[in-house]
Parts: sequence; C-alpha cells; structure tokens
Amino acid sequence: MLFRKKTNKNKLEFKFSTEMLAVSANDTAEAALELIRNSNLSGNIFYCYATAEKGKLIGVVPIRKLITARRETKISDIMVKNPIRLTIDTPTETALEFFLFYKFIAFPVVDNNGKLIGIARANDFIEDSVTMEDKIKHEYDDFLRIIGIRLEEFRKPTVFKSTFLRFPYLLFNISSGLICALITRLFDRTIEEFIFMAFFITIILGLAESIGTQAVAVTLSYIEKTVNMKRFILYEILVGTKIGLLCGGLLYIISLFWIGDKNFSLILFLTISLTLINASFFGCSLPILFKKIGMNPTHASCPLVLAIADVVSLTSYFTLGTYMLK
Repeated sequence: MLFRKKTNKNKLEFKFSTEMLAVSANDTAEAALELIRNSNLSGNIFYCYATAEKGKLIGVVPIRKLITARRETKISDIMVKNPIRLTIDTPTETALEFFLFYKFIAFPVVDNNGKLIGIARANDFIEDSVTMEDKIKHEYDDFLRIIGIRLEEFRKPTVFKSTFLRFPYLLFNISSGLICALITRLFDRTIEEFIFMAFFITIILGLAESIGTQAVAVTLSYIEKTVNMKRFILYEILVGTKIGLLCGGLLYIISLFWIGDKNFSLILFLTISLTLINASFFGCSLPILFKKIGMNPTHASCPLVLAIADVVSLTSYFTLGTYMLK
C-alpha cells in the first residue's frame, strides 16, 4: 500500500510504501526467509529490516546477505546497525538527494519515535521527479509564450530567426501605443487645462497591464483542467473588482491630499476600478476564446490583453476627466 506525505502542490510528493519485511533482531535468518516465503508482498524485496521493542528500527539486512547466512544465524549478528533512514518529516528534496548520493534502492521510513512505518523506493521517486520535470518544462514553455518568445527560437537560434519570431508580438505594443497616442491627442485640451491628469497615466496603465498579465497566467494554468470556465471567469472578475476597489481607494486618498480636487479623485477611483475589472475579464476570457476557436491560447492572448487594457484605460480616464472636471 502506498501513502503520500502531504506537501506543497508545487513540490514532489513524498511517496512511501507500507509493504516491507520487518523482523525482530532476535529472529534467525531461517525465520526471516520463512517470513518472506509466506508473505504476500507485491513489490520486490531488497532489504529485511530489524526492529526492537515497539517496532523501533535498529538495523537492516540486504536480502542477498540473508540468503547466504546460516539458518541459525541471528539477525542481530548480520544486520547493519543504525541504518540511514528517512523520517516522515524529511523534505522531499532531501529524500531525493539521499537516493542520488547513497545509490540505495530503498530507504526505511520512520516516525518521530523511530518506529518503522514504511519504505521509500527509488523507482517511485524517479517517476515523480520525471513528472515534476515535465510539468516545470510545460509551465516554462507557457511563460516564454506569454512574454512573446516562441520555442522555435531555442532550436538552432540565429539573430535573424530570433528577430523574426519576436517582432510580431511587439506589433501589438506598437499598435496599442499609437492608439493611445491618438487618444491622448484627442483629449489634449483636457490635459492642458488639467495638467495633473498626466501625473497618473503611468500608474493607471501599469495597474491595468499587471492585472491583465496575472489573469492570463492564471487562466493558462487552469485551462487544461476540468474547471467550470464560466464560474472561473466570474471568479476572476470578482478578484479584479476587489483589487480595483482597493487600488482605486488608495489612489483616491493620495490624489485628494496631493491635488485637492474631489472630482478628480473620484475620476481616478472610477477609472482604476473599471480598468482592473476590464483587464481581469479580458485576461481570462481571451485565452479561453482562443482555445475554443482552435488557436493556441498562449500565442497572442497576453499582448492582445495588454493592448486592450491600455486603450480602454486611457479612453475611460480622459472621457471621465473631460465631462466630470468641466
């Protein structure tokens, strides 16, 4: 029977089996071999563990040594005393290092009182480590796509290839930047009359882009799982709403003390709240939409979300400023 020690979900799980061969240190080699013959253990048996009172681990005997010993030989005479062991609280990374360093096939696992409770086998750790490496590689690949780097760039990279693969993603930034410049030009009179509006543009755009990127990253980590996507989108919108209210409220107070205009502080509060809600919505809905129409959700969702967030943020900000301040 296999048990898993609970760990952080981003780490390997400490897996150990309760199927083991344990005998008293006073038993003979013949008694131990007879126990092996009559056991129903499903896995391979590599070691025989010697225990004292209350099941406390005191030694270990390799099976090959047990087979070649005389029948009447006591386990205590051929066992290796105080064997290397893992405890139930041993970090998984440490346990993996033990396998790599000592090259043992299995280690005994004991509780905090030294009682033998199971064995950790190398095969189980190898399977888990390979699974974890595959998961990390997949997440790393997704991260590269989110920031606009395609995997083809790492296969025989050249300057021309890297430039060609990255440039299309930057077109979203160029396009959104030009649109934002046009929006700013349309509201130039508002900015001239209320110059303090320009002080907060970078904060608004920065918050919108941060929330949008976070929403995309979270969505990509859940998109392959059996999750109710409608409920997930609603959840992300609620998160964006709460963050928007917190950030908007904070900047309302700061701008009120700094600028001293209640209308402008209200504009800032409304803009940030609406912007972060919008960024959260598009950040989680666009990857889902891309997947449904057959596109890879990691290819363009993040640059597109950032472009939309920038345009909506500035339009809302200047529109509210024009009508509420005047």
